[in-house]
Amino acid sequence: MDNVDMMAEQITDLIRRAKADQTTPVDRVQLLATAIGLAVDPLHQLELMMLVADTAGRAAHDAAGRALRGEGRPQGKPATWTEIGAAAHLSKDTAFRQYHGGAALSWSTANRGVRQAVRRPAAGGEAH
Repeated sequence: MDNVDMMAEQITDLIRRAKADQTTPVDRVQLLATAIGLAVDPLHQLELMMLVADTAGRAAHDAAGRALRGEGRPQGKPATWTEIGAAAHLSKDTAFRQYHGGAALSWSTANRGVRQAVRRPAAGGEAH
């Protein structure tokens, strides 16, 4: 067995462990991030990075819930939406809406550096 096969096996094992029901959301992110470091194929890295992004948003949702319940907080004091929003770099209203309206927290596309691409026709032709 060569190194590439061993890394593929390790990646498969890390993904399997990340998907296990007993794995905490934070541990899922860490396991998938480790898998990215082992992947050689850029498309495989891309696939794993997208899994990490989704998993991290879900882990952020979980962390917000724990903060709201005061778990792990000084004196068990529940966090406010202002505190959660500040920690997530979101407005308190956005954090509240995302928490109650879905299963993940995420930044807007603009905050992630995504801009609208405009497809322009090639010289003498139409856009494809």
